[in-house]
Amino acid sequence: MSHLNWKHIKEVLSDKSTLGLNLLFIFMIAYLIITGGDHRKIKLFLLCGGLFLLVFFVKKITQPLLWYIFLVILISDLICDYFVRANHHFFLIYITMVIIVYLHNSRLQDLVTNIKLLAAIVLLFSGIQKLVSPQFVSGDFYYYMINTGGFFKPMLYFNENMNDIVLSNKAQIAELTQSDPNNLKTITLQNILPNLDVLSHVFAWVTIIMELLSAILILWKPKHILTHIVFILLIMGVFFTRFENGFLALLAISGVWLSENYKIRAIYTGLAIVSLVFMLTKIGFY
Repeated sequence: MSHLNWKHIKEVLSDKSTLGLNLLFIFMIAYLIITGGDHRKIKLFLLCGGLFLLVFFVKKITQPLLWYIFLVILISDLICDYFVRANHHFFLIYITMVIIVYLHNSRLQDLVTNIKLLAAIVLLFSGIQKLVSPQFVSGDFYYYMINTGGFFKPMLYFNENMNDIVLSNKAQIAELTQSDPNNLKTITLQNILPNLDVLSHVFAWVTIIMELLSAILILWKPKHILTHIVFILLIMGVFFTRFENGFLALLAISGVWLSENYKIRAIYTGLAIVSLVFMLTKIGFY
């Protein structure tokens, strides 16, 4: 029985088209449910129409009509909340468009090429945006976020001293925001780790290098094992730094389509499932 189960799992992992589509479908449903309360008056009509079409005309997730429904709902959200929607909302819209094209022409290679370009462009511009930001390059952004508990939150659960320092720093910031700016009052944050200023600077550059390197490797050698090692390390690094679950799930699902190795695909699938679970339980960002 165990042998048959593993054989079935291998068969599922070997069909990257179906596996990727199933994972994206689960992500889409979870994302729409979580964000369903936003602009509910508008979505009331969209969801009624969408569910009507879903019940009477959609028989399987490979029908383009289903993904057109998803696309309309995503775009309506974007129109209503353009300036506050997360980056992965845009990413999800583009992936949905790519899926619609794929379901019309059934050319898997075109799907893989489009996913490759999307993932590379997202990572490339993310790296460039950080590179041209003085606050990020200097390490100030990481320094502030780590000392105020914005990053590496799991550490705070296991180290009471770190948690106390974070609470003290937050209290100082809260007091500063209430003070008269004309008094030119300043505060000095306590470091939760020794030499955090140096570590933050190094970590900032490691982040930039990993994002740019992943983008270049995905474009240049999308099937190479090194590309996927770097990409997986990037996803795991972001996960342990900050729970950007929606974005990480989409990156992992992209990896499912890009990889030609079922063992690597299993890692991406695991990362996508973990990110989805964190997203559904609203731990971190979704």
